[in-house]
Amino acid sequence: MGKKDLIAKQYLSQNDIFADAFNYYLYRGEQVIRPEDLEEKDPEESALIRKLGRSFVKSGMRDVLKSCTVRSTPEATFVLLGIETQSKVHYTMPVRDLLYDVLNYVGQIDEIRAQKDGKTEKTIDVADSFMKGEHLHPVITLCICFDVEKWDAPTSLMEMLDVPNPRLLPFLNDYKLHLISADGIDGFSKFSSELGILLEFIKYSYDKKKLNSIMKARGESLEIKSDTLNMINTFSSARIPVKQGQGGTVNMGNAWQEIIEDERKEAAREAAARGEKRGKKLGEKCGADMLAKLLKLLEPGSPEFEKALNGTYQVRQRLYKKYNITE
Repeated sequence: MGKKDLIAKQYLSQNDIFADAFNYYLYRGEQVIRPEDLEEKDPEESALIRKLGRSFVKSGMRDVLKSCTVRSTPEATFVLLGIETQSKVHYTMPVRDLLYDVLNYVGQIDEIRAQKDGKTEKTIDVADSFMKGEHLHPVITLCICFDVEKWDAPTSLMEMLDVPNPRLLPFLNDYKLHLISADGIDGFSKFSSELGILLEFIKYSYDKKKLNSIMKARGESLEIKSDTLNMINTFSSARIPVKQGQGGTVNMGNAWQEIIEDERKEAAREAAARGEKRGKKLGEKCGADMLAKLLKLLEPGSPEFEKALNGTYQVRQRLYKKYNITE
């Protein structure tokens, strides 16, 4: 697991962040899923698939799922999947999420069977273990993209299929990718946790003017957790200094003002350097023009001509004054 994967997994594993993501996506910000009701589950799902008399193990603990978090409530099972940056894994995400959901359902059927006969072996051959009137726990997988760029990968299984014959379309089942992408969010106020601040910062990562207005609107007293600031620095272009206060929080307003002030100082230094360089070039040009005027007035080979050509700055200044030559 890479550094970004680990940081994202740890952040998304917090119950308040986890619940906030699903409340935003499923209930438009209404606080339906409560953090205290979430129960942690093992994200690994596997099934023993019997085919042609042989056994194969298909594991759901693939690379991208190493950064997923699973929680359940009496209502449903929720899977939160964090994606660090755009990569090839994005373009197969509908299939990957579909596989995970299927493996989860198979696992539920296995648990029902195990409760009945005491067996723990996982298998897809479970026709005799699921009876009329029994039901499975619904599974919802949500993918969060922390990329500043717009999501351009498929958001459904149908988008990935090449179907030359349209008559086949009615017989093909689709699978929708449930996605939260920073670029596609307009209502950040619907988030109740610092996840909203994080995603808003990522969305406007390269728009300093917009970020400045956001920070002014939130106020100088804005306090966020240090792990949220770590996520901002990891997944955006920001490099905000981390100066922790009590309880591991950071005053975002002060930190942002430090960045603005440092940028102003750097801009002033660069402007001064450019001005000095232009002044030097201008001075060299003016001096060359004055020397040319002086040499035209003097007799080549004369003592004053030699002084003007090879003399010091002070010597030339006296000659300019003598012959009334100015810039």
